[in-house]
Order: sequence, then C-alpha cells, then structure tokens
Amino acid sequence: MKNKVNHPQFTKLYIWGQGILEAYVGDIRALQNQRAIGRTLIVGAGTGLDLHSLNPGVTEVVLLEPDPAMTRYLRKHYPDFMVVQSSAECMELASDQFDTVITSLVLCSVEDVAQTLHEVWRVLKGNGNYLFFEHVQHESTWPRRVQNLVNPLWRKVAGGCQLNRDVRSEILESPLILEEYRVVKPNLIAPMIVGRAVASRSSKQRR
Repeated sequence: MKNKVNHPQFTKLYIWGQGILEAYVGDIRALQNQRAIGRTLIVGAGTGLDLHSLNPGVTEVVLLEPDPAMTRYLRKHYPDFMVVQSSAECMELASDQFDTVITSLVLCSVEDVAQTLHEVWRVLKGNGNYLFFEHVQHESTWPRRVQNLVNPLWRKVAGGCQLNRDVRSEILESPLILEEYRVVKPNLIAPMIVGRAVASRSSKQRR
C-alpha cells in the first residue's frame, strides 16, 4: 500500500502545540506506556512523545511513522533509535518481531483501521501485547451526532484525524484478543480510552 500521509502544515502545528496536548493527556500516556516490555514498536510515533515514559523493561524501540515531516523530526531528535517511514496499514517490518506494540492517538487518522490492526497482530510475537490509547466514537446518541456533524471539517484541519471511529468494535473484529478496555476521559467531542489486546500464540499458529 502506497503511503499517502503527508501533512506538513499540520506537523508544524502539532510540534508547536504538543506541550498543550501533553498537559491534558500526558499522565494517561505515561501510565499506559509503563506497561511496555521487551522489543517495542511505536506505530505513528509522531514527535516521539511516547519515548519519554517507557518502562525500563523495554529492551529496544522501533519508531514507525508515515508522515515525511514527522519522520525527519524523529531522525533529527532521536538519532539513536531506528525510525521506519511506512504506513501503519503495510508495515515494512518482518512478522513476529515485537513483544509490545503501542499506538497513542493514531487509529483516528489511519486510512484503514482493520488493516492496521491486522498488521499490529502480524508483527507481534505470540502472546505479545498491543497497548492502545485512542479517542473514539461517543457511546451516547446525541454526542455521536455532534461528532458526525463536525467530523468532515475536523478531518481536513487535523491531519486526517477522525472523531467517530469505533475502536472497540474494530479490535473485536481483528485477530487480536481484547483483554482490557476502559474510558479514561469521557468528554463530549473526543472520549479517550486505553486498553490492551493480545496476539495469542494459537492465532499465530493457525495462520
């Protein structure tokens, strides 16, 4: 799949405003990333915010980022890490390589959530953990209608981000096994969730 992600103006805005974002969600990100172990892949690594809160038990980190401007930023600021410019839907990585895969506010902007989750499953080792921190479709009807109304404009100005994705259903329909899922910030426009899913060893053996 050809990488279509290229949002240079949004990248500049994101770099400028990342401190504001972290003031709001940094504690959630840190708690989630403390659960990572072993060889870890960060999908949609952005400006590298996930790197600052990883568990000491992480032995190696690979950063995957589709956007050219973000990739240049990562290579400049984190020269000691392996950075792979690749789409999340077609990761240029071998199968069964990682103990942990992390996405933080990423599934909102990928082209194909189902294919991305299949790739997460593919690159995880048997019984490897997928740790996700995302914003999602609201559970209540009228806030969901607001999301649907705002979404077309939001997508244009926010680097392809979509407000109304049903991440839980997507994970349940993927090869991954959903183990944990909880809402951590139930706001109107972008409720935030964290969770963990597993690439079971048996599912790997059946492929």
